[in-house]
Amino acid sequence: MITPHSSLVSPSPRAVYAQIAERLSAELRALPAGTRLPPEHRLAARFGVNRHTLRHAVDVLEQQGLVERRRGLGTFVLEAPLAYPLHAQARFTDNLAAAGRARSSRLLEAAVMPASAEVAQALRVDAESEVWRLLTLRQVDEAPMSVIEHWLPLARFPALASVYRGGSLHALLANRYGARPRRRRTAISAQLPLPTIARLLRCGPRQPVLRLRTLNVHADDGKPIEYAISWIRADRIELLVEHEIAP
Repeated sequence: MITPHSSLVSPSPRAVYAQIAERLSAELRALPAGTRLPPEHRLAARFGVNRHTLRHAVDVLEQQGLVERRRGLGTFVLEAPLAYPLHAQARFTDNLAAAGRARSSRLLEAAVMPASAEVAQALRVDAESEVWRLLTLRQVDEAPMSVIEHWLPLARFPALASVYRGGSLHALLANRYGARPRRRRTAISAQLPLPTIARLLRCGPRQPVLRLRTLNVHADDGKPIEYAISWIRADRIELLVEHEIAP
């Protein structure tokens, strides 16, 4: 547990907030995920510093993916990153179910929009032709994991926004439209989140996130059916890519 009282580490040329972060980091490793840290004023009093210095130390812990601030609730210990297999049939619902984790997908926005050059090229449709744009939020154990912007051909999926309200989008595409998505390619990069993405993911504006651009095709004919851009909490997930050994 986090000890209620402690003297600050011995004098050092290192910044005080960095010393506090190091001390707390060592203590957090012994705490179960979901443990709530003592309020900032108590931690500040423990180390004999002002709350600004203490917040700076917690900022470091948050950037390291060790804790998460939840507005109005406090600061909580995060668990180790989740291993997420990334293969041709990878599906959020199935991966998390196999790991025994509570998961949910919520629809945030749905609209028909003209395809940008990037989307049109990926989906093999004419530029400016109408496509679906869905924005979803995925959570694991009630904490945000990723925000996904989905682009799908309007003609291939009529009335999509009226039938999809959340849950597994790919299951709905298969059950209602007979489309079986198969991952064709995924491009992975890292970036600082835009303010809207940071708010939805409940992460700091200087905390890098993973950005995945994924193309899904129909398993039967190979035609593109979904282009998706995902922003994922890099501190909460570890992408696992397995490669077959060539004969």
